[in-house]
Amino acid sequence: MKKWVWVVATIVVALLIGGYAYSNHHATAKEYQAAMANGRTAIQSKHYTQAESYFQNALKRRLNDKTAQRYLTQTQRFVSAENALDDLHFASAQKHYQTVQDTKNGSQVLTKRAQDRLKQVKTIRSNVKQFKKLLTKAQGQNEALNYGQSNTTLDELFNNSKFRQRYYKNLYSQALALRKANNAGQTASLASSASSTAAASSSSESSATSSSTATSSSSASLTSSEQAAAKNYSGSNEYTVTKKQKELNGKTITADQIASARKTINAAGVQADAMSDQDVRVALQQANKKDMSLSAYAKQYLQ
Repeated sequence: MKKWVWVVATIVVALLIGGYAYSNHHATAKEYQAAMANGRTAIQSKHYTQAESYFQNALKRRLNDKTAQRYLTQTQRFVSAENALDDLHFASAQKHYQTVQDTKNGSQVLTKRAQDRLKQVKTIRSNVKQFKKLLTKAQGQNEALNYGQSNTTLDELFNNSKFRQRYYKNLYSQALALRKANNAGQTASLASSASSTAAASSSSESSATSSSTATSSSSASLTSSEQAAAKNYSGSNEYTVTKKQKELNGKTITADQIASARKTINAAGVQADAMSDQDVRVALQQANKKDMSLSAYAKQYLQ
């Protein structure tokens, strides 16, 4: 009788323990499944921090579970990629997105988002390279004091709508600072140019004054008749006269002929002293052409 009681008691205890174990295992499995489902939902809603918590909870319900660990790691790497992108660390972001995309049997939602982000990051890095090239060119032009050309190069950046996106804010700030420096340089150049022009004008006026003084001084040393002759002179420059213009009937007009002609012209009442040698030659040529005497020509055409 006593043995039978112990047997029954043992069976009851075993059933209770087994039932508890089964019940506990079943509850744990349900909690695991719930945690995984909630984690996937959080990913879909882009609540990545919550998703991480759910996957960590799933791992507590099922230790070393590969699926839960894979989802957790993939989510954490995606978050790291997003943070790197926000911090403008494009190379790091690209690396993390690539790892998320390459994860096998993980979240397909994260895989697709990582693919899209990879395309975006590659485009951003390409734009950064292009923008840096233009900015470097503009900086070189600034250093060469070509401020206008530098601003023209900067306009290529500012006219690009993508350049205003947050991913390029560091380059944008540098471009703004450079444009400000160019404008300041142009203002300084204009001021310097104006100063130089004023100095040149002052120098020119000074030279003109000196020339006028010298002319007055020179005129003062002439006789009254010489001054009158100089005032009335309107002859041609000797150095512009051709050989033919110095000839009469094919022969060169000599200095003696010119001197004699001056006397004739003076006698006709014309100031021959105010005439250049070439003017005298022209008078001789025209008188000969009109078949007139030099005296008659002077009286008719030179007075």
